[in-house]
Amino acid sequence: MIKTILIAEETVAQLIERIPPNGHFSVCVRKMLGEAEVVITAKGSEYHPDTSVADGIDNLGKLEDEDAQDIIRSLLLKAHGENYKVSYKNGTNTIRILAGGSESSMLINTMICLGLGLIFGVLLQTVIPSQVADGILQYALDPVKTVFMNCLKMIIAPVVFFSIVSCISQFKDLSQLGRIGGKVMSMYLFTTVLAILMAMGISMLIKPGELGFALTLTDVSQNVSVNTTVDTSLLHTIVGIFPSNFLQPFVDSNTLQIIFLAALTGIAVGMIGEYSSFLGKFFEACNSLFLTITTIISKCIPIAVFCSASIMVKNLGGKSLFSVLGFFFTQLFAIFCMLIIYGILITIMGRLNPFTFYKKNKEGMLTSFTLSSSNAAMPTNMRICTDKLGISPKVCSFSIPLGATVNMDGACIFLVTTGLFLARAYGISIPASSYFSLAITIILLSLGCPGVPGSGLVCLGIVLGQIGVPLEAIGIVMGIHPIIDMIDTMSNTTGDVAAALIVAKTENLLDLDKFKN
Repeated sequence: MIKTILIAEETVAQLIERIPPNGHFSVCVRKMLGEAEVVITAKGSEYHPDTSVADGIDNLGKLEDEDAQDIIRSLLLKAHGENYKVSYKNGTNTIRILAGGSESSMLINTMICLGLGLIFGVLLQTVIPSQVADGILQYALDPVKTVFMNCLKMIIAPVVFFSIVSCISQFKDLSQLGRIGGKVMSMYLFTTVLAILMAMGISMLIKPGELGFALTLTDVSQNVSVNTTVDTSLLHTIVGIFPSNFLQPFVDSNTLQIIFLAALTGIAVGMIGEYSSFLGKFFEACNSLFLTITTIISKCIPIAVFCSASIMVKNLGGKSLFSVLGFFFTQLFAIFCMLIIYGILITIMGRLNPFTFYKKNKEGMLTSFTLSSSNAAMPTNMRICTDKLGISPKVCSFSIPLGATVNMDGACIFLVTTGLFLARAYGISIPASSYFSLAITIILLSLGCPGVPGSGLVCLGIVLGQIGVPLEAIGIVMGIHPIIDMIDTMSNTTGDVAAALIVAKTENLLDLDKFKN
């Protein structure tokens, strides 16, 4: 509140100098969609806030009072970043200063709705008559969840495209982009290998479930329909990156193809001469537009979480839940170990405080958990990277969309632990020589696995086919998969943000003051 007042005062002081005789300005404080903001309007010459005067200044005491005032003003504006927006139209300056303060309430509201959703789901399953419960599910909860997810899917493609284009167009030296891209992919591959090895070790150590217990079950093959004919080979994945139509990837939400088109467009923007500056500003404006649309949609997250949690609990059968309880806690323990590994990598490779990272990334982790989709959580994670962690858009605007497609550490853990658990459930012994080919298969699957809810079951069918487990075994874990999918998605996106943080630190593209404060 104090910072907002100071910035408003400094803004008004500069606007007064531009107001014509007998002119006036107005200050409006309002709250809309949970966001408190100050809007200042004034007629006069165009106002250009200058934040560059503070660059290179390390001692205000050596400056004259007037110069120090300019520096302080510049520092205030720079600290507010994207929360300070200036526009000029029809001779009128309009300045929007976002006061914030709604983040914690959003987090609290989401957690409350998650708890209420779980309770309501239990009531639907145990207390409310089945016909009434099915009606509530079909005509209330499911439509709300579907509408929300459709809105998120609607903006995923433009968010990915414009964020990457605006990111790449900022690079004056394309060799820097290649270096950053190489580091990002290396980090993703490194954490994927760590996740697979760690999951194998934990599964072989704990060995959840009785050997061969699934052979006594008679109903595991019911309602199991998973398509495993998808070509997930490395060659198919590489060829599939290059679209034959510029618009089709946006229609199909093919993230890899959109990333390719965005990278190509971003490189071309810097090569067309006099139009480069105009197009660069245009793509930045589009990026800001769709991120703002995302912010508006995200206000409905608590409602969507309530519906999603209620549906999940209602659809879970008690028998399937208790029969795989040991497997569930094994998976949970493996994900917890992976989160510790991220903290260790941040400490050793980034030389940063991992507790600060997790404290500032808690909103992104909760969003990924509740939405159960790496793609849907992408805009939130990008905002956290820039606004909270201080990561340069040059890194996160490229690494987060890419990570939502190719970095699936949580999914890799799920495929390992579930595959080995179901093999044990059917009394199938996997030879040591098969573990290497299993790891390679899972790495390739992680590259082509879409960041949407339920995609893990498709990949699981392919893994089971390789190790000789019957496909109907998926029915054993299908009931509890929605919960596991939420936890895995949280691990996926946390790995994306952690990798972006480490790369930004090594490239000196991290605002340490913003990260620490």
